[in-house]
Amino acid sequence: MKVEKIQDVIVVGAGQAGLAISYYLKNHRIKHIVLEQHFIGYSWKEHRWDSFKMNTPNWMTTLPGMDIPINKREYFMTKEEFVMYLKKYVRTFNLPILENHKVIGIEKTDIGFAVNIEQAGVFYTFLSKAVVIASGIMNKISLPKLWKNVPAHVKQFHASEYKNVKQMPSGSILVVGGGQSGCQIAEELALAKRKVYLAGSKVARAPRRYKGKDIMEWMDRMGMMDMSSKLLKEKSHLLAVQPQVSGLGLLGHTVSYQSLYSIGVTILGGLKGVDDENLYFDDNAKSNIHYADETSVFIKSQVDAYLEKHSAFISEEEEDLADCPDNNYVSASDLRILCLRDFDIVAIIWATGFGYDFSYLNASLVDGMGKPEHEDGEMMTEGFYCIGFPWLRKKKSGLVFGVSDDAKAIVEKIMQNLNKNQ
Repeated sequence: MKVEKIQDVIVVGAGQAGLAISYYLKNHRIKHIVLEQHFIGYSWKEHRWDSFKMNTPNWMTTLPGMDIPINKREYFMTKEEFVMYLKKYVRTFNLPILENHKVIGIEKTDIGFAVNIEQAGVFYTFLSKAVVIASGIMNKISLPKLWKNVPAHVKQFHASEYKNVKQMPSGSILVVGGGQSGCQIAEELALAKRKVYLAGSKVARAPRRYKGKDIMEWMDRMGMMDMSSKLLKEKSHLLAVQPQVSGLGLLGHTVSYQSLYSIGVTILGGLKGVDDENLYFDDNAKSNIHYADETSVFIKSQVDAYLEKHSAFISEEEEDLADCPDNNYVSASDLRILCLRDFDIVAIIWATGFGYDFSYLNASLVDGMGKPEHEDGEMMTEGFYCIGFPWLRKKKSGLVFGVSDDAKAIVEKIMQNLNKNQ
């Protein structure tokens, strides 16, 4: 196995987090390389459906040093536009990215770390004083055990495999999962006049816009995006998924269980069982609707409280039917069992998110769950860091919006350690 020259830093992953780290490392003239197992923008290009748009407005979807033109600030990038943005970013700053370099092992050594990679059937070892894991914590599709019980004649897709309506066989479709992906895919299918059943879940939602601004702008102004993970009282929030919302349309739009119901989607409780003939659902459709409505009302009340204390321009509020609470739970279906044959269920789309796979890390570098253990992005092993994880340092850490601050802070820590060990 060929051994390359030692680097100061090796970054694993060339997504938005890895590129932000590389930007700051290069600014400080720190010798480094970024290893990407596929190509720039791979997950955005390959794991999103054709009509996908970013769920945060453009001003929140930029990396350090390269802003979006001000006249496009409020709009939402398509996945193709964001991939082009990432590629332009690499070219603009001439970042040292090595594409098609798959990391197969990382071990601690006397001088730092040995990073073993495979590239086109050739194996290399890169040596480095420090390593940053920037591949994120959602790098492996997650499927519930129930998928194994689904009969073979029903086609199954993970949300990352769904591309467009034409991909779906003729018949009715069950979408499992009430988060952003599940709701957006269900909406697209229903608007294409397909019969859709949605097995929902307990997910927060928010209006896309409120009192003249995108809800994310209000959250940022109120300081909610800078909420520290250390100061978070309710630790369960660390695992919460992003609220139901969509970037489709000129300024995006609100998505809710009731808006999906209005275009023909049948809103069910969570999927709890499958056999050769039937699908079985929990009796929680109403409580899921209530929770989503409740969180939207709460978020708006926080904005209202903020506006009472701060003067800000507020445009006239337009009626948002998708955000009107379903107090009588008209949207909730009473169905608890769907016969696959009688309801003509031909496909299931599992919008059940992603898990993680850090099997390439030596056991001494991860916790008992196989996940890197860190504090504000700094691992328990000296010289080892991570970025791109939800709530890494703040609420915004899991968004493109948060990686700039996180990258800057982590590179400062890297510099301190490199200087200390010189």
